[in-house]
Amino acid sequence: MSERSPVEMVREHISAHDKLIGLFGMEIVGVSPGSAEVSMVVKEEHLNAAGLCHGGTIFSLADVAFALACNSHGNMALALEVSVNFLRPAKVGEAITATASELNLGKSTGLYSIEVRNGDGKLLAFFKATAFRFQDRSVADCG
Repeated sequence: MSERSPVEMVREHISAHDKLIGLFGMEIVGVSPGSAEVSMVVKEEHLNAAGLCHGGTIFSLADVAFALACNSHGNMALALEVSVNFLRPAKVGEAITATASELNLGKSTGLYSIEVRNGDGKLLAFFKATAFRFQDRSVADCG
């Protein structure tokens, strides 16, 4: 019997332990080395006072995709910096998807871009994120 790959281990661990995934109704669509895709449907509980999807909801979706992508190599990685540009709103009932892509993988840091799009493929938000990679700690060591 073969051991699980780092990607499988990370997907399983984050899926089981990241509480926002269930709370927000997110679905992990895919994970591969250095990339991830996560989607959700905007519901009433995700709206801000203007009746649009809260920026924190969009940020959370992107952050889960980022976490999956930057941890996909097996070493624990945490955000050092994240910047975001919100480009257009999402409305209740819309399916939105965050896609994280690794731009650079160094020994102790990684650089990622995360795009959040609606079902029509329109770009809602763009994120740039830097992760710190622990060399002495595996995602499997987290509890």
